[in-house]
Amino acid sequence: MAAALSLLFALLAFQRLGFTSRWVALLPLLGVLAAIAVVDATTKMIPDVFTLPGLVYALALAAFAEGGPSLIQAGLGVVVGGGLLLLLAVVSRGGVGGGDIKLVAMLGGALGWKGAVIAFALSQLGGGLVILYLLRAGQAERRKTLPIGALIAVIGAGLLALAD
Repeated sequence: MAAALSLLFALLAFQRLGFTSRWVALLPLLGVLAAIAVVDATTKMIPDVFTLPGLVYALALAAFAEGGPSLIQAGLGVVVGGGLLLLLAVVSRGGVGGGDIKLVAMLGGALGWKGAVIAFALSQLGGGLVILYLLRAGQAERRKTLPIGALIAVIGAGLLALAD
């Protein structure tokens, strides 16, 4: 499933970028986002083995690859994206998990702070719509959690694939 999703992300990016060095450079990051989406959807956990190398790779892209945010914008994206979710985790007393925090920080490194905030905001909107539908259909309970990291990863990959 992750391979199919990764291929879809790669094709979206290829449609926008063509066979360029930027497209090739984005492939590992798109693959990591696909893996995160599948793992979070099935386990409700986002392992550090995906987010931490993904964060380092996003910053390396900003430092050495053409296109995308500058290293300063990427660093600001990490701080703003990760910091926003860290603040939400503290305020909600654990309503946001550490994997989500690191995922949005990684997206901040790849997209800059605006892209990270947009990905998170759209995932919350999408998650809210999914929960409303499930509640109306009698398929969900009010206290049950939704693997929002999967939505963050899919939306972030879409933004990354279509951004340049």
